[in-house]
Amino acid sequence: MHRTLIHDHTYTAALAALSQNLRRLDDALVGVEWALATNPEVYDVMRGTAYTRILKTDALGGLPPLRIWFRIDEQGQHVHLLYIEIIDDES
Repeated sequence: MHRTLIHDHTYTAALAALSQNLRRLDDALVGVEWALATNPEVYDVMRGTAYTRILKTDALGGLPPLRIWFRIDEQGQHVHLLYIEIIDDES
């Protein structure tokens, strides 16, 4: 099943801010977005929440590791991308 990705305004704003300093970020996110569109359930629900999940990437090709918050809608048709940031620590 291929789900539709919906970029929340907070995700879009954070992505725009990161893109100013990270070249090739869009290229790296192609794989991330494919993973979320095809199999988002493999990522654990964040402790203390009912629906929010987190995907963490490794540092690749000169890009730092990233953390992306998202949720799957109740019908399982859409993945809402909520926020993105650079991982500065191991939390």
